[in-house]
Amino acid sequence: MTPTPRPLRVVQVITSLPTGGAERQLEMLVGLTDEQTTTIALYDGGLVADSMRASGHRVDVLGMRGWRRLVTPLRLARRLRRLRPDVVHVHLLAGQLWGIPAARLARVPVVVSSEHSLMSTTIEGRPHTWWLRGIYRLLERMTTRTVAVSTTTAERLRDWGVPASRISISDNGIDFAALEFDPAGRDGLRRELGLGPEVTVIGAVGRLDPVKRLDLVLHACAPMLRDGAVLVVAGSGDLRVELEALAERLGVTSSVHWLGSRGDMAAVLSSMDVLVSASADETFGMAVVEALGNGLPVAFVECPALEELQAVPAHARHVRCTGDYQVDAWALRDGIRQALASGRVPVPTALRDRYGAAAATHRMERLHAELVGQRDG
Repeated sequence: MTPTPRPLRVVQVITSLPTGGAERQLEMLVGLTDEQTTTIALYDGGLVADSMRASGHRVDVLGMRGWRRLVTPLRLARRLRRLRPDVVHVHLLAGQLWGIPAARLARVPVVVSSEHSLMSTTIEGRPHTWWLRGIYRLLERMTTRTVAVSTTTAERLRDWGVPASRISISDNGIDFAALEFDPAGRDGLRRELGLGPEVTVIGAVGRLDPVKRLDLVLHACAPMLRDGAVLVVAGSGDLRVELEALAERLGVTSSVHWLGSRGDMAAVLSSMDVLVSASADETFGMAVVEALGNGLPVAFVECPALEELQAVPAHARHVRCTGDYQVDAWALRDGIRQALASGRVPVPTALRDRYGAAAATHRMERLHAELVGQRDG
């Protein structure tokens, strides 16, 4: 009798575990995989870490601060030697910077790096520079494979000089079942915010970061907010005070609700009537696809996931920006109004088929197994 192969031991290394797209993507994969996983957060835990632990998954937080940074590769390498993983899979710049050398020090057979945040001119908010690209390429050569979360990301990696033979594309996955429209969640969140069922709620989801262009969202929505609509923003970041000041200057402070980081995304999305995404630089467009998964109409500037699908749903309004701030605010406002007229619709089949969570998990499992098999062979 042929013995049943044991599950692969995989250690996931990431910067921290708040509620960002990469973090929630990791939570989804860990929750669905048959692999034996341990997740290591280098800096902090957060809402995603708490959620993963509550679901029974092992999450370790190194608390990398101050002088501890200098010994991070050694600390992490010792931990990896104890865990003896078949695969170390790193995410985001800090995960790459510290996790890749540590995995090699620990002689882990397969090291995989997922690229979530390589934009056309920045990476995780840092501008492209020759030295950053040089460090990235050095680390990339120490990995077994780099995973691009979209075809767009793969193209950018090739532009950075990463050989196509060292890149695998594995689209982000969406747990559409967990994001289904929730009438009770809608009512509950609206009660929390003091909003009646008749109020038009415009939503925005994402970190409060310049690339998300929430200042443009505020300018676009301001006339609608003065007419009785409200804007609900789910996300946290360094721009909170600046954006609140802008809302005050526009005279819409009382019509903007800042939710901060939230773990109840189905309820948050269900409370909205339309989602707007003004980001002009995305690697995937997680917020847009999740909103469509909730049945929401959306107005968006860039979403590689929909562009690669080659069949943008009718209730998703693609707003093309010119670079003229006033013109773009008008175009975004018009897109929001058109999207609102669509109302809620079922999740498009093509969207569910390509970006479903199970398919994404199986793709990653197959890649891990293939790379381990090549190493063993």
